[in-house]
Formats: sequence, C-alpha cells, structure tokens
Amino acid sequence: MLNLLLISLVGLVLLFAFIIIIRNKPEMWFWIFLNIYFDPGGYITGFRVGKLVGPLNISDVIIVGIILCMVSAKINWKVIFGDKILTNFFLFLTIFSAYYFIVFGGVAPYIHNDFDYVTFILKNRTFLHGFIILISAYIFSLRGLNYFYSVTLFFGVVCLTLYMITLFTGIELVYVWRIQREGTEMTRITMLSYGLFDMVFPLSIIVYIISKKVNLNLKYKYWLYYASIIFLITQIITLTRRTQIDILGSLIIISIIIAYLFRVGKLSSLLKLLPPAILVILVLSFTFPDYVGYMGKTAENTFLLITTGVDSEGNSEYRVSGEGDLEITKEFISNNLLLGTGYSYLYWGPGYAYSNRGTTYSRAADAAGEVPIYYLLFGFGILGAILILPLYFLIGKLFFKLIKLLRLKLADYLQDPMIIIFSIYILLTFATMFTINIYNLGSHFTGSRFSYFSFFIGLGFALHQKIFLNTMLQNNKI
Repeated sequence: MLNLLLISLVGLVLLFAFIIIIRNKPEMWFWIFLNIYFDPGGYITGFRVGKLVGPLNISDVIIVGIILCMVSAKINWKVIFGDKILTNFFLFLTIFSAYYFIVFGGVAPYIHNDFDYVTFILKNRTFLHGFIILISAYIFSLRGLNYFYSVTLFFGVVCLTLYMITLFTGIELVYVWRIQREGTEMTRITMLSYGLFDMVFPLSIIVYIISKKVNLNLKYKYWLYYASIIFLITQIITLTRRTQIDILGSLIIISIIIAYLFRVGKLSSLLKLLPPAILVILVLSFTFPDYVGYMGKTAENTFLLITTGVDSEGNSEYRVSGEGDLEITKEFISNNLLLGTGYSYLYWGPGYAYSNRGTTYSRAADAAGEVPIYYLLFGFGILGAILILPLYFLIGKLFFKLIKLLRLKLADYLQDPMIIIFSIYILLTFATMFTINIYNLGSHFTGSRFSYFSFFIGLGFALHQKIFLNTMLQNNKI
C-alpha cells in the first residue's frame, strides 16, 4: 500500500512538472511526443513489449502528453469545423467506427461464440488514439512544420547512427532483429521500429530533385541526406521484397509528381537520381559488401515472383498467388460474406498463431493479416467494406485537390520549402496507397495501423487547408 502511494505521488509530481514544461512550448513538445509515440529505434517495443504497469502501455502515457499539448496550445476548435472536407471525413469515419466497435468487435464475435469485449477494447484502444492523433496533427501542422521537420530528423539521425554502430561493433545500442532466410546464406537484418523517421528517405529525394530546379532554402539539408543514405542501407539489408518495390515505386511516383508540379519532363527528374543511387551502392559495397549481391538476388526473385509466380529456386509466394492458407481465408469470406468473422484475439507461439475458434480459423486469420485487402472482407465483411469505401474516396479527393492547388500556387511557396516538400510527401503517401501498396487497402483503419495512418491524414488535410486559406486571403486582398 505504501509503495502504491509513493508511486502515485511520484506520478503526480511528474505530471505537474510536464504540464509546466509543456505550457511553455506546446508545439515543440507535441512533435516530440508524437515521434516517441511511434517508437523511433524500437526502444518502447523492446522494453517489456511497450508495457508499463499492468494493462497500461507507454503509448497510453504518451497520448496523455499529446492531449496536454493540445490543452496548453489553447486551440480554436472552430478551425476544424471550418474545413468541410475534413468534417465530411469525420462523419464517415464516425459511421465506420460505430461499425468497428459494435459489429466487428461485438456482434460478429458473439455470433461465432468468441465474444470477449474487454480484450477487444484493450487491444484496440490505439484505434481511439488515432482520433486524438488525427485532430492534433491537423491543428499543429496548421501552426507550422518546422518543429516537426527538425525533431523527426533529430530522431532519425540519432537512431540510425546508433543502429550502424550496433551493427559494426556488436554493442547493442539499438534493438536488432537478425533472421536467416530459409534455404539461403542470406541474413535479414532489421531495426525493430523506424517510428516517423522512415520519411527521411522520400523527403531527401524530394529535396534533392527540387534543389536541382530552384534554390531551396532548407535547414539541416545535409543531415537529411546523411540520414537518408543510412536509412536506405538499413532498408536494403532487410532483404525484403516489398521494401524493394516500395523504394523503386516511390522514386518513380516522386519523379512523376514533381514533373507535374514543375511542368518538366518526367524522365529528367528520374535521371537526376542516378548520382545519389551510385553513391548509395558505393557506400553499401564498403559497409556491407555481401549485401550488394543479396540485393540483386532479392530483386531478381521479386521480379520473377511477380511475372512468373515462382522465384529462381522455384518457390512460390502464397501472398502473390492467393493460394496456400489464403484458400482457407477465401472459404471463411464466402461463408461470412455480410458481416465478416469479426474480431478474435490471436495467441502467438513459435511459428504459429492460435485462436479460441480453432486451428483452421487461426491459419485463415493469420494469412488474411498478411494481405490486408483480404482481411477487409474476412474480418469486416461486405458491409464493413462498403462503409470504409467513402473514407478512401475522400482521401483520393484530397489528393487531387491538393495537387491541383499546389501546382497553381507553387511559386508562392518556393521560399517556404516546408509546405512544398511535405505536400509532395503526402501526395506520395496517398499515391502509393492506391498503386504499389494497394494490397494494404483496409488496413489503414484498423487498430494500431489507424493510429499511425491518422497522422498522415491530419497532415494532408492541414496542408490543403493551409494553402487554400492563404489563396483565399490573397484573392480577398486583390
């Protein structure tokens, strides 16, 4: 009892101290808390799997810090309701959320004798975090993006540097996963979590291409390039097929977007990337020489899987072919077409997943989780898929409104690079969602994935509204 009282007193003292500190610079602290929430370097995940006390996670405490920042910032809530596209998005998000918590988490599991609403709420409270992150990201992005850029870049530079030191010295400064790829001599190496600093690579490409066209006045540009090179090497040594597709696809999409905005040839933008690509390969050949060959082998297998269905060793990929355990997934989809199978907690053992609904269901749920577009129908059914469609439609609408507005007013923001580079980054995020990452549709509005994606939604709406309001202000002055 005495220990509990002591812990409570310490907690209260820390809370009041945080409130005093946050009140002075709520904008800066918001971006710090937001970065920490997404666990840069994997320290939160590595520390007791993110757990603090009992069911309380570290992320629950950080979300309180984000709320304190919002309170300290003295927000004018009318700003949110003045954005018509955002309010429409909130309307459809509320409707889908009702389905999520009533049908997906309650009715469907009850039908399948797997109703455990307490576990569902505990495991899906990060979905509720997503609402807070979306609103706060929108509000603080409207106020400015300088802190966001500098804080995220700081976390990226520090974590990536510590990661490289860990790999070269063996001193564990960052949590590292090493997984032997079955049947090969290749070892996949990866960091537990990148947090938000995985954006340093696309941001650096955006900055590099634009800098070749105009004089871009951006702080810490060379630190951004440094972090980008280290991050790209970090991505390559994961030897992940999806990562290679994401990297190549992102380069092409960025080139297309910039060519459209600046009204130049698409090929010329892409060719500007040859020097940094050669530099990365040279750095990789000195730091991880074996992985130059591994990268080529992975790229070859990726191409063969997409074009022929089998890799160079004759192995197929069920996530591409839709076979294997996904055949069981399809059976569950056809048998639960309207409402889906709903939520079921999966217990993870060494190499398998287990649910109270049995082994067959567990295999189907695990396979569906690997290809989220399958899980949309598997977990939520046709009704859930219909309710989620307006959300994607509004994101698509935001993409076209933002790119059209940015192209029209591009010259006005050449001296304010934050608006340009982050707008292009958001355009890239939304474009990849509907192209190279289309298999992920449905996952953006489930559990912890929504808490992550909600940040990009908030940032995207804020950038559009910022440019739109500035345009209206200029027109009124004229």
